[in-house]
Amino acid sequence: MSFLKPAARPWRATDFTYSRVAPAAFDAELLHVLRTTALVESRADQYGDYLRAVFAARGAHWRDAIDQWNREEREHGRALRRLAEAAGGGFAFERVMHAYLDGVAYHACDGRSVRGSIACELVARCIVEALASTFYRVLRDCCRDETGRTVLHALALDEARHCGMFKALLDAECAQRPVSLRQRLRVGLGRMLELSDDQIMFAAWLVDTAAEPHYRSSAVARRYQAALYPRYRYVHLCFAARLICPVLFGRRSVAVDRLFATALWLGLRLRATLSRAALALARRPRRTQWQHR
Repeated sequence: MSFLKPAARPWRATDFTYSRVAPAAFDAELLHVLRTTALVESRADQYGDYLRAVFAARGAHWRDAIDQWNREEREHGRALRRLAEAAGGGFAFERVMHAYLDGVAYHACDGRSVRGSIACELVARCIVEALASTFYRVLRDCCRDETGRTVLHALALDEARHCGMFKALLDAECAQRPVSLRQRLRVGLGRMLELSDDQIMFAAWLVDTAAEPHYRSSAVARRYQAALYPRYRYVHLCFAARLICPVLFGRRSVAVDRLFATALWLGLRLRATLSRAALALARRPRRTQWQHR
């Protein structure tokens, strides 16, 4: 039994021609997002170790699925690293990656899910993969470099398959141990609100040359959100809703998908506007006592 569908066109990070990348095609904000993501994705082995421990009691088929997922996620990190290095000089990946791994610990591999149960862990994983596939579509659509678009498109397709894998695991788990709608919504919506968690914000802080003294500063999140959220279009949120709604509500509904996509769109627009306004306010020179007079 295979939970993970094979890729239509399997690939490795070495398959892309990074020498053709045109640095001028990457604006500073996109480069910042790419570097941040390269760090987060390069932690794939820790994610895999954690999930193998959580799912250990479910047997070989589950372990095989996580192993293959882990191998593909590892290639994602390698491809993003190569793309980020080709898109802009001065990215000392190895040094920054060491600081990243040392700075923020991942979940303990003690077999316990931080979500409370295997089913809730799978709900959270579905949300992560759905948002990741949407995220790479957003970056692909705003990237003006052909090689960059190709890499990001490949990542988006992989993450959609990974969402399907975790949804298949969730369905198998719920067939034996059902999870309530309330639990799905609590875990799923809660995971969506963790988009600015420590894993991402610490990475964003490390690659930000104008960073605050500490990565938990709200300015770090505002800069990252202002660089990313305005790039989303309504069509991207419609895609995300089609993946997320069956996980949250346990069934498919075109009407629910549209309502959910609209809610996502409005939420992102609001957060993008607030982040940009806060950054603009922070950049304004403060008046001195002499100027007030």
